[in-house]
Amino acid sequence: MAAFARTAGCFAAMASTTTLVGCSRPRPASGQFGFPQGVASADPLPDAVVLWTRVEPEAAGTDSVELRVQVARDSEFSDVILEQAVLAERSFDFTVRCFTAGLESDRSYHYRFLAPDSSASRVGRTRTAPSEDADRPLTVAVCSCQHYEEGLFSAYRRLLLDDEQAADDRRIDLVVHVGDFIYEAGNRRPLVSLDGEEIDLRNADGSPRIVAALPSRGPVGPMGEQLVAESLDDYRELYKIYLLDPDLQDARAAFPFVCIWDDHEFHNDAWQSYHPGGPSQRRKMDSNQAWFEYIPAALGSNPVPGNPARDFSPAEVSDVELEGFDDNYLSREPNNLAAIGTLSIYRSLRWGRMAELLLVDGRSYRGPRGVDASIPGGEFLTREPVPAALVATQNAGRTANGGNPPETVSLGGEELPNSRRDSPAGSLLGAGQKQWLTESLQASESRWKVICNDVPLMRFGFDMSFRDYGSHDDLWWTDAWDGYPLERRELMTFIANEGITNTVSLTGDRHAHFAGVVFDDFDSDSPRAVLAEFAGSSICSGPRLKNQSNGTQAVPRLNGLVRLDGSRFGYPRAIMPALNAWLLFGAEAAATLGETGDEQAAMQQAVDAVNPHLRYADTDGVGYVVVRFADDGVSAEFVTVGEPIVHPGSDGPAVWRRVRFAVPAWSAGEEPGLEYAGMEGETPLMGLKV
Repeated sequence: MAAFARTAGCFAAMASTTTLVGCSRPRPASGQFGFPQGVASADPLPDAVVLWTRVEPEAAGTDSVELRVQVARDSEFSDVILEQAVLAERSFDFTVRCFTAGLESDRSYHYRFLAPDSSASRVGRTRTAPSEDADRPLTVAVCSCQHYEEGLFSAYRRLLLDDEQAADDRRIDLVVHVGDFIYEAGNRRPLVSLDGEEIDLRNADGSPRIVAALPSRGPVGPMGEQLVAESLDDYRELYKIYLLDPDLQDARAAFPFVCIWDDHEFHNDAWQSYHPGGPSQRRKMDSNQAWFEYIPAALGSNPVPGNPARDFSPAEVSDVELEGFDDNYLSREPNNLAAIGTLSIYRSLRWGRMAELLLVDGRSYRGPRGVDASIPGGEFLTREPVPAALVATQNAGRTANGGNPPETVSLGGEELPNSRRDSPAGSLLGAGQKQWLTESLQASESRWKVICNDVPLMRFGFDMSFRDYGSHDDLWWTDAWDGYPLERRELMTFIANEGITNTVSLTGDRHAHFAGVVFDDFDSDSPRAVLAEFAGSSICSGPRLKNQSNGTQAVPRLNGLVRLDGSRFGYPRAIMPALNAWLLFGAEAAATLGETGDEQAAMQQAVDAVNPHLRYADTDGVGYVVVRFADDGVSAEFVTVGEPIVHPGSDGPAVWRRVRFAVPAWSAGEEPGLEYAGMEGETPLMGLKV
């Protein structure tokens, strides 16, 4: 607690075991203060939780506001056990984080903040983790990818409404948000729906759902001009806008959130303090500070032995080219190290004996993906899938081929210079984090070891065997673990060889639902399944079908494997996903589906060698996953809703489908089994391999 209290904007508080008397009470607000971004709680421990708010003073020039935080056992605050002063300072954008200890384990609390004029924030609800020796099940919702200008956050409303109807022992304990909480770049172009209709996206109050200005730029110009965060105040403004959304705000007030980041909290496809536009040490530090201000987490205060997480601490940095790469592709350039060192978020949280959440930072320490910019489109997304062998060779760098890397790599029958032959092998985790993760997995005594990833571990092979030089498992999405196959194989082999069982990965990023297992070596003739993975779709960012379809418009052969004209065949929507079939059953199956609309005919073309580890692909909707960890196994329910482009009202968005899987607990020497457990609603078009 002392470390937490020494950090600016952070406070430590100790709850009383008895009810306090004479506590402050809210009075009608005088209008001097507001709490427009609501409240939040985070990272529950058996006796503590982090509480958060942001106050907005009406008077210009105010440098600080003294708030009072209250915690009660009841929603009416008749049983207050904590009241303490906390200071909201301009230097941290008037946000405060309060590490509240002395709480009882495994119980709900209510909290609020009071301003000097006795105006009050909304009331939040949180809960603590069970005691360290408890075997209570854990239920989490996995969320990710919420682009304010691409859709409403109404999936959170569905989550809240479902939770209200759930039995007490099945209600959500916490939300795991695995990244892309904000998007650093605005659309500034007309929003087009999945079916090609231009959408005037608006909030429930009728206001346009756009980021109209950022402090460093002011109002943007004509439609089409991109708006990108470039300063600390820009990132702060984005968080403030996103947190005005009522559905997101209600979810943060209802559940503790456990968060990591992906790339868009900083910059698309970023690694360390670099993004494809160049070195950005100052922006990396600014984005770190804004994340720390607006995303509560128990970092420096996390009591787990050897906790590597640390609160934000500013540094003097300049934007200079990254250089001096070590053997794990970490640039030792001082400004790079200083920028990424301003904040450390990888950490673990324990839920009694049932589960240990291992929260990974997949951006700050990674090297570039295993497709160099010299490969056509390699800096972002290659024009079409590329051979897995090419990715593996470039990812291995100078260690390829036993330390004798080839001078060229093959692509489409051509030999291209191997631009990585003198580079170190690319790491996604970095050496320090990888050591922490493997040691944590090995030492964990929890029933379930839960790796919370910002990007999927599973391979997503694209069947390109119709090309002269293609195969069943060419790779396209190399910004995830598919771009770091060497380290993935190392990590999975470690888990398998050490006999570490009951390990699950929770992730997102792909804007689609996926369920499968992760092999130790996807290129082996006899791979071993090591862990199960559940990848949830986006809250509202463009569904994978739309994004992939837009990216393949110039390549008709590929576009036909991504989408089909549903109106020709009586499907529910004009644009339907052939992409599901491509990923689960191969190119010929997807092509047949697109040409005939006949699923049975398409299944006649299925190829068993296509992604044998993948059981579920659902690429045309958005939503989340609810995962329950119990002693005998894990159950997951994927909830899919349609594009959130029209306000659904108080009933929340309609559910397209609920698809369920189960993973029974397994012992050393066994492999995880992923079992289909049924579904409700509209069947995903060729999206299940059962």
